[in-house]
Amino acid sequence: MTESEATCRLYTAAMLAELSGVETWRIRNWQRRGWLQACEQQHRVSYFDFAEVAVARQLAQLHQAGAAPKQIQAQLRKLQRAAPDVARPMAELSVVLDGRQILLRSDSGLIEPGGQKRFEFDGDEATAETPATILSPAQFLASGGASTTPAATLAEWALQLDEQGDLPGALDLLRAALAANGPSAEWSFQLAEMLYRQGDLSAARERYYCAIELDEDFVEARANLGCVLAELGQSELAVAALEGAILHHPNYADAHYHLARLLDEAAQAGDAETHWQRFLELAPESPWAEEALQRIEAARL
Repeated sequence: MTESEATCRLYTAAMLAELSGVETWRIRNWQRRGWLQACEQQHRVSYFDFAEVAVARQLAQLHQAGAAPKQIQAQLRKLQRAAPDVARPMAELSVVLDGRQILLRSDSGLIEPGGQKRFEFDGDEATAETPATILSPAQFLASGGASTTPAATLAEWALQLDEQGDLPGALDLLRAALAANGPSAEWSFQLAEMLYRQGDLSAARERYYCAIELDEDFVEARANLGCVLAELGQSELAVAALEGAILHHPNYADAHYHLARLLDEAAQAGDAETHWQRFLELAPESPWAEEALQRIEAARL
């Protein structure tokens, strides 16, 4: 099987987000936590198989029911203790979601991992608190705490604050992690995503550029940069960024998709069709496959 044939049966983080009804950044955070696992990586692009689609949908259901990340983490720990020989409980065990609870399905009905029926998880063990539970991020940084805290810990706290909805605090802590650690392509990419969600497109653009300067093979940064440049009205640069992503990773379906849309908007239907066709070859089961077919049909009328 060729690399292209293997890739077409897999899903990128953006596709997984679309299929599970959550934001792409949340999929990335779940992957960073280890709740989702890529079956392979190419040029820093994570690819997930169909089993991870089911896990992502379960996590999305828990999130949409109001389960906080620390509650989900505590429940996953209980599952792991109940089945220590199972590496991925949510992927390998028969689980049922009831609101914010994870229950195991057995012959006798729905039970909690310890054996009790419909165990309540409201009293789940707490995870390590972020500094935000004691001080605001600004107070924590002003107190000098960041100077004595490992950069990786600051980045982990940033992820937690992000999930709690404190985007400004997360930005402050991730900047502190970069200041403590020095240049990092991955953290620059995360910071760019946060800045984009905050609506600061110009700052996001610069951070994506930084990620690419640190790792020229970071094709997700190239593709995201192209999308940001397009929103900023810099269409020629956007096309160049997406073409750069494809040059580094010709089988990156997401880049073909975004480039095709951009070329369509620029009334370059012929060039756009080439990328729509390539996108369909690479991701025939993508949630955007129908759109690609419609665009091709419209161009031929």
